[in-house]
Amino acid sequence: MKKQIWMEYRKLWNKIAGVAVIAMCVVAVLHLFVYLNLQYRSIDGRGEIVEGLASYRALREASKELEGVMDGEYIQNLITSYNSSFDKAYMAEHKGFLGTGGMTKYMVPNYFINYAYFGPYMSNGNSKAGLDYDFLESEERFYATYKETVKEHLEDDNMYTNMYSDEQLLVLNRKVDNLKTPFSTGYYQGLANLRSWYIMDYSLVFIVLVFTVAGLFSKDNTGGITELTLSSRYGRKMNLDARWIAGNLFAVSVYLIYLGIQLIVNGLIGTLAGWNISAQMLWFHSLYNMTIGDGLLIMFVGGLLGALVVGNLVMLFSIKLKNVKLAAVLAIIAVLIIMRTKNMYGVIELVSPMHFESDNMFQKFMFIGNVAVPYFVVVFVLTVLYVAILYIGTRLSYKKYHIN
Repeated sequence: MKKQIWMEYRKLWNKIAGVAVIAMCVVAVLHLFVYLNLQYRSIDGRGEIVEGLASYRALREASKELEGVMDGEYIQNLITSYNSSFDKAYMAEHKGFLGTGGMTKYMVPNYFINYAYFGPYMSNGNSKAGLDYDFLESEERFYATYKETVKEHLEDDNMYTNMYSDEQLLVLNRKVDNLKTPFSTGYYQGLANLRSWYIMDYSLVFIVLVFTVAGLFSKDNTGGITELTLSSRYGRKMNLDARWIAGNLFAVSVYLIYLGIQLIVNGLIGTLAGWNISAQMLWFHSLYNMTIGDGLLIMFVGGLLGALVVGNLVMLFSIKLKNVKLAAVLAIIAVLIIMRTKNMYGVIELVSPMHFESDNMFQKFMFIGNVAVPYFVVVFVLTVLYVAILYIGTRLSYKKYHIN
């Protein structure tokens, strides 16, 4: 069985697969290098403007002096440092700096503090970097204000989505109260880029799977499988299981290659520093006591689950149609429909594999009564359900399977 799985897996790595995977990697790399090189600039530790890819390393070095725990002492030192800094003077003169790709070492702590004031209306920009707030007089007052802002943000979002009842909002509010403060802060721009581009180019994985897995059950005339092999129940089942396992292993492989490219390129450009920083520095209204690294790992697992769902969907098209071109055409239509759900909200947002890799994994909850179930648990259950249904469909079709 293991030998047959390996043979089926190797057959999937044909010329088409090689071209598709290379194209995916090239597009992802070019997308990152071109955009990040042209768009961004930063203020380094000497008060000079560094442009292009070098701006991230410069920002990393400048940010080291602001790494730490945002307790009362840190906040007061931050206010003193910022008010006397070159960065503040420069931004006063260049009003659109932060809103047009500009970066400063003060972005992370200052933006987080400003979220406590602006809440759901928080955005990038020089006007959201100031520290002239009365609630900064003490650590206790600041975090009390922050937690009230998170509760208001949840309520504001619920006005549009109607996802939660009043009782369920109270459950989420208790989670806010249980957040452990003070939070840790520091540089994480490389990880922020990783998150953004990982999400943005994730659909490339789906497209590659369409053009590679569509031939899994459609090329028997060159696959070494005979009617004699398929004539017995055991031979038919063994062949199905070997191909199905190989198809899923291939989907995992394509996804890991995509993830590896994102990690390597973003690591080279902006470094992957910041894994141990509190998640709230990046996701302001996160309700979990976790780090940015924890959040990204959850997203990466969700992305893998989404790839498995799409891989199984393409396998079903392959065995139903038994024609590579037709299976690929219909599968790409199905994937394009799935991709269109990326900007949809409500129930579609929660059940679409296109969202399995998103921030929703740890920012959304589903409720059973008044028990909050994390969305990443829902995603795992949905994946098991989707894959089981698709496998059953593939298995039923295989009962009538024959060589073309």
